[in-house]
Amino acid sequence: AEYRYRDAEYGDLTLKFFPESDFFGLTNTSKESSIRLGARHSFSPSSIILATFAYQDSEFRQTHEPFPQPGVPLLDFNEPDQESYGGELQHLFRSRYVNLVSGGGYFDFDSTVDQSLTVAPPLIPGPPATPPTIDVPDEFDVDNEHTNLYAYPNINLLRNMTITLGASYDHADSKFLDEDRDQFNPKLGIVWNPIPSTTFRAAAFRTLKRTLVTQQTLEPTQVAGFNQFFDDEELTETWHYGGAIDQKFSSSIYGGLEFTYRELTVPYVRVAVTGNTTERADWDEYNGRAYLFWTPTEWLSLRAEYLWEKLDRDEELSEGAENSDTHRVPLGINVFHHSGLSASLTTTYYNQSGDFGGYFATDPIRHGDDDFWLVDMAINYRLPKRFGFFTVGATNLFDEDFNYFDSDLNNASIQPDRSVFARFTLAVP
Repeated sequence: AEYRYRDAEYGDLTLKFFPESDFFGLTNTSKESSIRLGARHSFSPSSIILATFAYQDSEFRQTHEPFPQPGVPLLDFNEPDQESYGGELQHLFRSRYVNLVSGGGYFDFDSTVDQSLTVAPPLIPGPPATPPTIDVPDEFDVDNEHTNLYAYPNINLLRNMTITLGASYDHADSKFLDEDRDQFNPKLGIVWNPIPSTTFRAAAFRTLKRTLVTQQTLEPTQVAGFNQFFDDEELTETWHYGGAIDQKFSSSIYGGLEFTYRELTVPYVRVAVTGNTTERADWDEYNGRAYLFWTPTEWLSLRAEYLWEKLDRDEELSEGAENSDTHRVPLGINVFHHSGLSASLTTTYYNQSGDFGGYFATDPIRHGDDDFWLVDMAINYRLPKRFGFFTVGATNLFDEDFNYFDSDLNNASIQPDRSVFARFTLAVP
């Protein structure tokens, strides 16, 4: 059993390329209470049942203070009572040649949203701006129901090869998007070890972003080592393709290459004078990674990586970047001492270019590019008998100022300000 409570107040945390795209007057307040129950029963070593139930009660409010762009329409949201619950059941079957993960779940999300349309006042003194004539309801329901079934058989007919040949089925009913959706999702993955030191991985699968309570699920989140669930918009349909090679060169050096392509169809609501309609935007995402790790001694480890990301999105729903090309090169060193002290230092080179903006009417999409270095460091102390860790560190150590768009809208990986943190982790035996 698990209980969680969270009370948060925050502004615009998305990392946008141009500072003038920020919503400086945005305020979000939320409160969440959730409880999760789980159970496990073993009929035999080869047959196991898992079950979970989650309930969440929350409230959310979003408000805007007037900000510099004149005549921009803004919506204030208030969801005073959000209720959601979900249950899942999973069966694990293990045998010599086939390991099967199968199950299903049901999720329900109910909420009523109160909203109001306001317009930022003009910069030039004079009569107030006239709000645009747009049909914006004062109240609407955001009710979503989602049922899913899945089966992931991992077949081991050959000793050095595992084939995943599975599928899932989703049925979704969304009042907000005013649509029902039934979708069949094939899953194919291959992991092959031609020699013990070399691993080839490949996968192709389809997903539908579903409603989740507390953002958790029992369904396998990877196929052949490739992530299949992302924090996309609800009911986003995605085809995902990936290929990788992982190589162990010696007992202390290993590396690899990985490439993935995601083809997304993202639903959204278009607000218009003639009424609201549900539209879909096409997005393409490319990601590449190369890495090399080396541990020359028991007290030293080194790493070098290259990460590439390319985005190509419809102008109607660009979410801050119509297209972008991003390169990252992290170089890291970790030092360990037998006393329990350790230290890490990472310096990362960033290079990004693309067409960014489009968050509101007076924020046109325009080209931008920047390149910069960031340095992060941390010092750790491991408590005696491995009872825990104490960590002190800093990100963006030299307080570098930069322009950068982060494709993760909810959890930016870097920030254009120095951050100092301390963390204590206690592991009670």
